[in-house]
Amino acid sequence: MRVAVIYTGALRTIQKTVYYLQRNILLHQDVHVFACLQNDTTDTNTVIEQWIRSVMPIQSLEWFDINNYSEFVILREKNLAATDIPNRWKDYLRNSGSILEYLQLQLAYKQIYIKEQKESFQYDYIIRMRPDNIFAKPIDFHWLQWNEQDIELRLQKIYQQMIHDNLSVNHQSILRYFMSTLLDDQLISNIRNIMGEFVTNKRVFIPISPKDILYYLHHGSYILTFRTNNLYIVRRELFHMIPSIYSMYGLLKRPENDDYWFNAENQFQDACIYSGLAIHDYNTLFEDKCLYEYDETRYFDHNFQIINPMMTYCLVRS
Repeated sequence: MRVAVIYTGALRTIQKTVYYLQRNILLHQDVHVFACLQNDTTDTNTVIEQWIRSVMPIQSLEWFDINNYSEFVILREKNLAATDIPNRWKDYLRNSGSILEYLQLQLAYKQIYIKEQKESFQYDYIIRMRPDNIFAKPIDFHWLQWNEQDIELRLQKIYQQMIHDNLSVNHQSILRYFMSTLLDDQLISNIRNIMGEFVTNKRVFIPISPKDILYYLHHGSYILTFRTNNLYIVRRELFHMIPSIYSMYGLLKRPENDDYWFNAENQFQDACIYSGLAIHDYNTLFEDKCLYEYDETRYFDHNFQIINPMMTYCLVRS
């Protein structure tokens, strides 16, 4: 299993989060990190890069400086001119990181593509992360080792938990919870708190039987996301349109989008849907609060160890 990790954004809390990157993502020698980072520390790029290369298997590292991308402003303005939104929101997009994050994503992706072309291979999976967030569960792809019997037992557990929690039960809702609890069996008992979505277009096949789900896990067109676009896991062969969001930003809109269709989250989901990907998103109110109401003691003890075993991800803010 060859895995490429796209690692982008400002360094922020990397000194804290790298422990969980090592423990839960860098699980074997075929996990490679492709980074495009912004240095927001007082240390030089050279000093920080030496440390980063000592703690993770970096394949490429680009230090992002907007001044090196004059073409970015030209393309951004052309897209904004074609985007039918109020000027105040165009100003927001100019000054926020909404479009910039996808430029960094594209730059890191190009390095993945170059390596694959030079060495005549392709990665199996891509994981996207930022220096200020963590996967609290190991991404070991154990769900690819399940057989039909394993899946049948898991479906029964999910069904029983949904009945216990008085949740509406149908094929789509069962699949939603099945996919959003892949990372850990423990999460099944937390189903009542999961707010994640199952977003598809009408052409996506919804597997029902254990045999169909087994095939879907290995070959289905889907992406596992955590709080929409903060972290995600997807098969490499399906990761084509997402890196082009930067070039298409503001030009992706589905009829059913809400009034904020132009934000980073909706542009990401639109790219997935137009790619034919089903989106299996995981989120809970507990974890969602780490973005806007961050309190470290809610998630970690004084040794920065996770307190709540149900936690799947976190954005570490301090």
